[in-house]
Amino acid sequence: MEYIIVDDFETKNLQKKVNDYIKKGYKPTGGINAVPQKDGFVEYLQSMIKDKI
Repeated sequence: MEYIIVDDFETKNLQKKVNDYIKKGYKPTGGINAVPQKDGFVEYLQSMIKDKI
């Protein structure tokens, strides 16, 4: 199994990245996480897995 974390500072960009990984065979695990950063921005993260064949 392969595990990755996809991240971005904008939800629309994260959504596009996640959809691109879904097309490559990855599956999201759980919901997104929002992490506040020191500079006032929020980083959005989505963990994803892919079965290795």
